[in-house]
Amino acid sequence: MSETQWMSLVALLMVAVLVVPAALRRNRGVVLRNAALWLALIVALVWVYNRFGPFGI
Repeated sequence: MSETQWMSLVALLMVAVLVVPAALRRNRGVVLRNAALWLALIVALVWVYNRFGPFGI
């Protein structure tokens, strides 16, 4: 992995550390459903960016 990819990964983890605890506290009853929806959304966005993004694979 390049330095830019490591920095992006660290930034994503830092945002997750800030957002996840608040999301879990707010939605105790539907945590698993919301986590699955967010994971699906993130996977879809990564796929779209990978497919149509600015790289030549």
